[in-house]
Amino acid sequence: MEHRRIQTVMGVVMLALIACSLGGDGSTGDGEETATPSAAGAESGPTATGDFDDVILPVPLNQGLASLDSYRMTYTNDVYDSVAGERSIITFTSARDAASNATYTSSESQTATEDYQVITSDLEEQYAIGNELCIVQAGEAQFTVLSGMAREVMDLLSRAISINPIIENPEYTGEDVISGIPVHTYEFEIRSIGATSDAEVGTAAGHYAVAVDGQYLVDYRLDMELRSGPEGDPEAEYSVSFFEIKVEDINQPVEVVFPLTCQQASQFGPDQFSE
Repeated sequence: MEHRRIQTVMGVVMLALIACSLGGDGSTGDGEETATPSAAGAESGPTATGDFDDVILPVPLNQGLASLDSYRMTYTNDVYDSVAGERSIITFTSARDAASNATYTSSESQTATEDYQVITSDLEEQYAIGNELCIVQAGEAQFTVLSGMAREVMDLLSRAISINPIIENPEYTGEDVISGIPVHTYEFEIRSIGATSDAEVGTAAGHYAVAVDGQYLVDYRLDMELRSGPEGDPEAEYSVSFFEIKVEDINQPVEVVFPLTCQQASQFGPDQFSE
């Protein structure tokens, strides 16, 4: 039982990592490293000089915005495989409300036809409010009370690992406002794909936006099309995919509350996860 509860906590941590530690890998794709600030508001490289011939790569979200009180983040991975004739869609969603020490995370995996008719779907939702944790899957809820130490470990581990979106050969394109946040925008092209295989690369490019204040990632998208033969070859297998990250509702009201199933589960007496 104790081992199962620890696994539950680690599941929450892994989802939290996606939201709390998004950041670039420090590579511009041409072998050069790009300086990034070590703390929120620090000026470095293009920020200090105003010379946007250089490139800003995103820093981890919880490093770039030290005053982050709330946000909603969505990560989507959508892949269509011509051999299977199906799409595989994975969506992670995370929301945080610092005022109530509450987080919401969900993990949804789907298979669908090429035109997005859903074939199978599996959704797991996790709510953590204070030291209370509830997991909902297939309409059933598991309610657990964490010790103070367990919750602190969960919060600490959520800042321990960085998830690095792929960015190569970025070019500055301008300024914009996304989700109410002033951003610098960039386009990039992945040129390393297919270098060690026979894959034909139809598309491998994307765009991203980093906040002017803090340089954390606000928006990211990578589109890819890979083929086993030239375009127009009816025998060629192909894969079409996109990867997308959106950070929204930054420091805006984000309400995280237990749904009815969690409230009902708590009435039966929560599992006690103690030190």
